[in-house]
Amino acid sequence: MYIRTTTNQAGQEYFHLVESYREDGKVRQRTLMSLGRAGEDRMDEVISAIGKHKDVLTLLDLAKKISISDTFILGPLLVLERMFEQSGINAVLTRIAKEHPKLGFDFKKLVFTMVASRFVRPGSKLKIFEYWQKRFYPEMLVGDIELHQFYRALTILSDHKESIEMDLFWSGRDLLSEDVDVVLYDLTTLRFESTLALGLRQFGYSKERRSDCTQVVLGLLVRPDGVPVGFEVYPGNTFEGKTVADIVKKMRDKFKVRRFIFVGDRGLFSRKNLEALRGPATENNGEFIVGMKLGVFKNRHDEFYDLSRYTKINDELAFYETEHECDRCIITWSRARAERDIKAREDILQKIRKKLAKKKITAKEFVTNTTYQRYVVGLTDGKNFTLNDQAILEDAKKDGFFGVLTNITDLSAVDIVTHYKSLWIIEDAFGEIKGNLKARPVFHWTDHNIIGHLTMCFLAYLCESLMTKALREKNLMLESRAIKERLIKPRPLTVVEAMRELQEVRAIPVQIKSTTMWVRTDIAGNAQKLFAAIGLKPPPKVLSLSKTIKNVVA
Repeated sequence: MYIRTTTNQAGQEYFHLVESYREDGKVRQRTLMSLGRAGEDRMDEVISAIGKHKDVLTLLDLAKKISISDTFILGPLLVLERMFEQSGINAVLTRIAKEHPKLGFDFKKLVFTMVASRFVRPGSKLKIFEYWQKRFYPEMLVGDIELHQFYRALTILSDHKESIEMDLFWSGRDLLSEDVDVVLYDLTTLRFESTLALGLRQFGYSKERRSDCTQVVLGLLVRPDGVPVGFEVYPGNTFEGKTVADIVKKMRDKFKVRRFIFVGDRGLFSRKNLEALRGPATENNGEFIVGMKLGVFKNRHDEFYDLSRYTKINDELAFYETEHECDRCIITWSRARAERDIKAREDILQKIRKKLAKKKITAKEFVTNTTYQRYVVGLTDGKNFTLNDQAILEDAKKDGFFGVLTNITDLSAVDIVTHYKSLWIIEDAFGEIKGNLKARPVFHWTDHNIIGHLTMCFLAYLCESLMTKALREKNLMLESRAIKERLIKPRPLTVVEAMRELQEVRAIPVQIKSTTMWVRTDIAGNAQKLFAAIGLKPPPKVLSLSKTIKNVVA
């Protein structure tokens, strides 16, 4: 480095600190900083200025030796590593890996990679192989791996599905305090981008309204706190009521709980299902809370829809308890539900009125919708289409009512209804599995890989549900600019929002000459809250140091 003097158009001289460097075999110069106007009596000031910028010069000299080529996703891996340990997944995968000593790859880390991808950018195993495993912090994942090994791992997950569920169910369980297990059960459908029906992939009633695609039926068991217990996969043409006996057998024979209460919606209401739920006439066996189809009790409508029989809790809520074939029948009326029923019916009637207002009307416009058929007369002869006022009045009498059937005798009506209303939790679970974790559409064709894929998604949702539970227990709220500026109301922090910030926590490889040092970026507020909720301390800023760097630091 040396000091160069330059002259401007006005003839004034200035000092600059300049350094020489070599580029393409030629010596070149660059200005590091300007030191002010020149003068014989100003040299001391120039020396002082250089002294003040000593740290800057040191950094500039260091910067020439540093190379930063890329950043890698770190944040989600940190919390998922913690959840794998807390949930017992690590122990389960370690056991399975020992049973397959000749795999030739790290089974546990490969499953971890697939689960992590569900939170960062869900996609096919090919996408993980081609791109996403290269975007994650490499020291926490499996190294080079072949695509076929992803599918091999799915096959192993499929083969061990039952033992995985069993081990996770009992992991960390307090056998002395948890005498009663309330289990929520529901089904959904998962589609394939395929029209080839084979094995589990079959055409059937689609809850996604995609009758053009094959599908499987997914039955999910969830605890009231949102933590999944297990799942079953059925052919896509399976009627949901036929799955109950299978699920009940699973709870009795496999999990062997002291007492379990099965909670299901009215789609499972049938005499055959109730008998399957009831099971053998032994103590504390086969207890259920199932939604009732009030429409099938036509001979009791005058009784069920007579509010004068109901016990009034307040102006918004009332209930009536009676019996049906030795079981308790609890029917409730709520003003909020009545208002929803009225709005739903009025929305349908508004659509029908628009169709009736057309100059040319055909029966085809109404026969495709069973609700339209109920509210329109004239479909038989195809003439004089009008609203069915009698049907509308009959349905209006039922606004706000719903019922549940149970064989439980030691819980109050309020407790029974509360358990039933917790079915929203399993609907929320389906929303997360399909939406955030994107379990469908399914890009697998063999039954083994389909079940393996859903087992992997089950592990991902187990991690998410445990994180959600931790956030709720700590009552942690979302931090956002919109909330601070009162544009939106305060609301609880969700795993999705915390994970979004965690994706910005990156690991950066800083190469200094021949040595690489891994450092991390800062962890923002919502991400820090998730760390605190699950009892995880943030890692140090410097994630790893080579021996050379450690010696220099020491």
